[in-house]
Amino acid sequence: MSRQGQFYTTDDLKSRQSMSTVVFWKYRPIGERALEELARHGIKRVELLESPEQFDMSDALSMKYVGELFRGFGIEVVAYHAHMTNFSNLDTEIKRKARVDFCKRQIDTMAELGGSVWGTHAQETDDILLACYAELARHIEGTGVVILVENFKEAGLWVEDRLAFLDRLDHPQVGMILDIGHVRDHDGVNPMTVPGGPTRVITQCRRRLRHVHLHGFIGGVDHFPPFAEGDTIQWLELFRMLYATGYPGYFNFESKGEPKHLHTIEATALAPERITAMMQATLSVSSDRGR
Repeated sequence: MSRQGQFYTTDDLKSRQSMSTVVFWKYRPIGERALEELARHGIKRVELLESPEQFDMSDALSMKYVGELFRGFGIEVVAYHAHMTNFSNLDTEIKRKARVDFCKRQIDTMAELGGSVWGTHAQETDDILLACYAELARHIEGTGVVILVENFKEAGLWVEDRLAFLDRLDHPQVGMILDIGHVRDHDGVNPMTVPGGPTRVITQCRRRLRHVHLHGFIGGVDHFPPFAEGDTIQWLELFRMLYATGYPGYFNFESKGEPKHLHTIEATALAPERITAMMQATLSVSSDRGR
């Protein structure tokens, strides 16, 4: 990451941009035509969404095939989003151990593909989750892998709840996915859509922030393409804060595609230019005012 000047360059953003395969979820198979479209628009890294109808993240051979397919189009699998993997209803130690072993296999296949970011939709932030993540943290020590939990808008799963859990565990390789569409304040408003909100949320996350899920937000609904008409995310403030705090992760875009939204891949590919153009416009206005 460049630390020259006041902000990221377009190349900085592109070098760390990734895109979730949720863009194809429940509509298009992850095959050659889909990956050719990603490659044609310059998407070089993906966060792979858990999709058991197409592949098994816990199986080395299954994921070897997936990795070969992506590499054939010059695309890296940098992260696993194990959104169907959770830690609920583990009412015996046998069940808990089995779930941890399953997660270890997922993490191992991801590392074999060259990925380094594994996150789940862990629900209750309870002692069972703590025990599971502590064991997974020991599994990845000495590697470059991080394991993460994501925030949600339901009670008990807010940013502050996730941070409290991470503070209890306090492991340098265990952190947070900040999903900017899932954040809510006590009035039900998404603070990422309000000036000053991204600054407060990113500051709150501190060093625990290791990955982001980025997408447009319109009328209380997330997963729109970035900068879609009516998008209210405070994009410039968000990226200014990521820069100011030295955020170390990928800029991962998690917008849905067809049939809900058209041209999502194109919009995502253009996001770095849109973000730096916003910064340049702001600097130009500031310069004119100073004359």
